[in-house]
Amino acid sequence: MRFCLTLIFFSIIVFSGCSNEKRERELLNKVSDLETKLDECQNGADKLHARIKIAFEKEDFKLCKSIYEEMEKRHPNSELYLDVREIYQKVITIENKKEEDLRKQSEKEQKEKLRALNKLKKEYDDVLKITWYKQPYFTHYTNTNLTSIYIGDSGTSQWLRLMMSYKGDNWIFFDQAFLAYDENTMEIFFDKYSDKKTENDSGVWEWIDVTVTDEVEAFLRNFAKSKNAKMRLSGKYTRTRNLSVNERLGILDVLNGYDALKESKTN
Repeated sequence: MRFCLTLIFFSIIVFSGCSNEKRERELLNKVSDLETKLDECQNGADKLHARIKIAFEKEDFKLCKSIYEEMEKRHPNSELYLDVREIYQKVITIENKKEEDLRKQSEKEQKEKLRALNKLKKEYDDVLKITWYKQPYFTHYTNTNLTSIYIGDSGTSQWLRLMMSYKGDNWIFFDQAFLAYDENTMEIFFDKYSDKKTENDSGVWEWIDVTVTDEVEAFLRNFAKSKNAKMRLSGKYTRTRNLSVNERLGILDVLNGYDALKESKTN
């Protein structure tokens, strides 16, 4: 490379001293020759061979393929061409394997989602013409201390709803709801007049049932995987509890079922 730069530097000095047309043509020819030599410095068979080895070690497969194409175009008869082609074929083998692994992983995930969907309890409301899908581990009554999600399907659209409920001997009068895991917290916003319900019969009950936003949905996907998943209802008093294993499994199953249901509607 130092030799190549020296040649270019020399050509610039000589060219700058030109004064007649013939001399300029001669120098232009020399510059062209020097450019060819510079190109050979950078793209000679040995240089391309060294570059593809480095790119392969760094797993820069896009660069490997580009160098191979350059080698095939410039030096197909070089002894080093066979080695470069062998590296290129390794790249193709690795990429094909990764693609196949991704395909198998995608198929596995799809089957898991379908299994989750088939596990859900299905109820059809013939008045509203809505099918509800709920997790199979428990029935979420309003007079319980539970958190769950469920799916609504009108045929043309699908959505998620979140239910959080409290039962105790005394009112907590909550006007805020939170989900949290591993120092991550999300507030669940609701209208205390339309979304919150209360009742008292052998104790007091307070609960909310709200539509799940995209932001909450994304949060739930990690929340349900954490053994430290918590719910908090807070107002005049506060109630905090860890979710049970079945609550977390229920959320995961509903989310997977939701994915499978939406994918089935678009296929």
